[in-house]
Amino acid sequence: MTTEPRGRLSAAGRTWRAVVLLTLVGTLFYTSSKGSDDDFPLGPMTQFAFSVKSSGGEIHSRWMEADTADGRHVKLSWDAAGSGLKRAEVEGQVNRMQRDPSLLQGIADRLNRTRAGGDRITRLYVVHDIRTLEKGKVVKETMSNQVVWDVR
Repeated sequence: MTTEPRGRLSAAGRTWRAVVLLTLVGTLFYTSSKGSDDDFPLGPMTQFAFSVKSSGGEIHSRWMEADTADGRHVKLSWDAAGSGLKRAEVEGQVNRMQRDPSLLQGIADRLNRTRAGGDRITRLYVVHDIRTLEKGKVVKETMSNQVVWDVR
């Protein structure tokens, strides 16, 4: 098989490509500085990339913990075997859970299907940790139970 050599791109073709490239780059720069997550994929997805002020900034983190029937207090992992949820799912729903803690009952039911006896979940907690920074170092840490649910 032989292929014929291709000719050079015409001036109109080069101009068209340059305009498209400049438009995309310009849009990306604009949405990165003035836009929001709604502009994705041509804007930032700040839930994965954010900065925190090195002095006075706060780092917020949430996770789930549980009490078991045999009296242990355990931290649940963020996978299908742990809580059955990803961190973003809980963080995205935490306001709803605060208004209606019974939403945690479904998580408890799912966890208790795979547990037996003393390992069964009796209480669930959504824990909120706030770390305050000063000159890039953690100077204060505050932990609180944001939502608590006694399992039925």
